[in-house]
Parts: sequence; structure tokens; C-alpha cells
Amino acid sequence: MGQAQTKRAGVEISDANDDCDENADGNEEASIRGCEDIQQDDDDDDDSEERRATGASTSATVGNEFENVHEDEEKEYQEEDKEEVEREFLETEEGNEDARLVAKCDDLCPEEERAMRLARSDFDPRFEGARGELLMKRFSRTFNGNPEEVRTLDAIEKSLDRVMTVIEETICGVCDCLKRDENSLDFEALKTFSELADFVRDRSRAIRGDLTAQSASGPKSRRIMRRLVHTMIRFDYEIRKRQRLRAYTYIAQWVKFNYSDPDARRMIHRDYSMALQFREQLGKSLATYSIMCTERAEFVSPEDKAEILSYRLLLRLSAKVEEEEEEKEKEMEGNRSSSSSSSSKLDNIDFRAAELGVLNSPIVSRAMYLSVCVDAGKYVSFFKTIDSESFTFLEFCCVYACLDPLRARYISRSNVSHNRMKMKKEDAC
Repeated sequence: MGQAQTKRAGVEISDANDDCDENADGNEEASIRGCEDIQQDDDDDDDSEERRATGASTSATVGNEFENVHEDEEKEYQEEDKEEVEREFLETEEGNEDARLVAKCDDLCPEEERAMRLARSDFDPRFEGARGELLMKRFSRTFNGNPEEVRTLDAIEKSLDRVMTVIEETICGVCDCLKRDENSLDFEALKTFSELADFVRDRSRAIRGDLTAQSASGPKSRRIMRRLVHTMIRFDYEIRKRQRLRAYTYIAQWVKFNYSDPDARRMIHRDYSMALQFREQLGKSLATYSIMCTERAEFVSPEDKAEILSYRLLLRLSAKVEEEEEEKEKEMEGNRSSSSSSSSKLDNIDFRAAELGVLNSPIVSRAMYLSVCVDAGKYVSFFKTIDSESFTFLEFCCVYACLDPLRARYISRSNVSHNRMKMKKEDAC
């Protein structure tokens, strides 16, 4: 885009010079028509760009299911790819050349790991092929610096595509988790979803690890991390939605569910740990993406910077509400032991480093307003904001986990006097 605009400007300048020469010869009328044509072309270009921008903004659909959003996301990525290609004339993929490692693995899984896992049949045929033909690299804390074990950007992008495909196929297939005819939980589907969550969390960590090992922060690396963050946000919503479904089913059928059963308590603890660990990895992935954009700040659009800041604010808000509810439960039980903070990876937000245009953007202003509503107890305003048409599905996914606690707070406040007529006006805001 930059070269096209420069070339266009050069044509306009040369045409203007020609017009000036014609003016000197007395051809004033022709030069005026030429200037009007140039101005008309610029207006047409501006109108077309405005129409394209308006169409892109209105094409995003807010849904409540993972698979309904994927098609809209693909269209959005295709439109954004055009802008990324235009930026690549000025920006290269290299990050810190002194610390850069040249990846040499072009497959979904390094050859050494593939041979070892196939020999042990160490793979899940539901996610990685019946014979392991779609094996994907697992996350490993140890790394010896061997470039043969690090996947290239093309291989990482293919791995991410495979992760998204597995999520859609599994969620659309057997992970309803509720037997509609009996209005009871499908524990086999719950087990499958739990295994899917472990798979997504591990393979996402491996993708982030390969990008970090290469010190990659170029346009393609950022595009991969952005898609990874979006995928993890949507899957975090799926985890929280099933947690909510299980909780409501237990309440409705509390007689049938034996909480004294060690297996039942173990399942509840596993589900809680799974959600906590996935949210932690989501925070780390978002932090990695933020660091990439900070390293190449001059090449990152203000919209991308605003999106990152908004997601961090909303996830921190959700984690804060959850931690406050846990503290209340522990106080009621008489247990005042300190717990680890699940929002520790999201607290380090430096607003001073943010640009003024980013802070004033609608998506960031909306996230800040939601935080103020929760702190001030304006719960009605909070729910009106998330119910607005401008509130996107990904923003909704970020705050989904704190919706029930906030509803409970408002109901508790409105019924504290057992007489709604005595409720203060500010309590209804």
C-alpha cells in the first residue's frame, strides 16, 4: 500500500507539473480539467476505501458458538493479509539477529520425536490420526538449541490450522456434554472434552515455544500469535461454558450426584484445575503477542495494539472477580489460607507506554468502562454494555467467566433489605 500510494503521489506530482507547463502555454482549461479528474480519482479511492472498511467492520458476526465464528475470522484474516503483505515491503521477518535461531523442521512434528512416539504408540488417534500421520509437536521445557527440533513459520501455521480443525471437529461432534433426552450430563463427552482441552493447551504451548526460540516478531509471526490468542480465547469460553453447564446440572439433580464419592470430587477438582491452567496459558500467549508487537511497534497498527490492551483488561477483570468470589467462599468456610493469583500474568499493564490513540479507541474505552462499572457496583450498566451490538464475541468470551458472580452480586444487593422499594437509586444503576 505504501509503495502504491507513493507511486500514485508521484504520478499526481508529475501530472501537476505538466498542467503547470500547459498553463504557461495558455492551456488553462485543460489543466483545470486534469486537476478535477485527479481530485475525482482521489475521492473515488477514498470512498472505495471507506466502503471496504465499513464492509469489513459490519461483516464480523457476534455468535455464541466456536464454529459459528471461524468463517468470519477467516474472512477477517484474508482482508488483513492484504495489509500485512503491503507492510512486508518495509518490514522483514528477522527479529533480534544476535539471538535468532534458524528453524529447520518443516513438519508438524520433528523427526526424532515422531519416531519415538510412533514406536511407543504415544498419540491420540482422535486428534492426531489413526496411525499418527498427523502427529504434532508436544511442549517440552528442555531445549538444547537444536534447530532441527524447531518448526519453521510455515510449519507452525499448519500446526495452528490443525489445532483449530481438531477443536471444531470435536466440539461439533461429541462434546455436547448433555443428554437432551434425560436432561443429565454425558460423562463420556465430558471426558473427551477434558482430553481435548489438555491437547489444545499443550500444542498451543509448543507453538508459542517455537516462536520464542526463533526470537520471531515479524508480520507473519505476529499474525500466527494473533490467531493463536483468538483461538485460545474462544476455547476458554468453551471450557467455562461447560463448567457452568455442569454446575447447573448438579444443582438441578443434586440428589443423584454423590459429592462424597472420591471419583466425583476428583472430577470436579480436575475440571477446575484444567480451567485455571488454560487461563494461565492464555495470559502467557497474550503477553508473548504483546511483546512481539512492542518490539515492532512502528509496524503494528493502532487497531491491533488496542485489541491487545482490551483483551488484557477484560481477562484481568474476569480473573479479579473470580478471585474475589473464591476469597468469599473461603471466609465463609473459615479457611483464610492464601491462594495463588490466576491473574498474575495479566496485571502488568503499563498504560503510560500506550499511545493516546490506543487508549481512546472504542474497544479499550469499553474495557475500561466495564472495569469501572464492576468497581463502582454499577452492574446494570455493565450488562447493558456487554449486550450492545458493538460488543464483539471475543470480548464476551473474555468476561464470560465473571457473568454469574456479577449477577449474584446484583441480586444480593437488591434483596438485602427484603424490600425493593427501599433500594437506593444508585443500586439500580
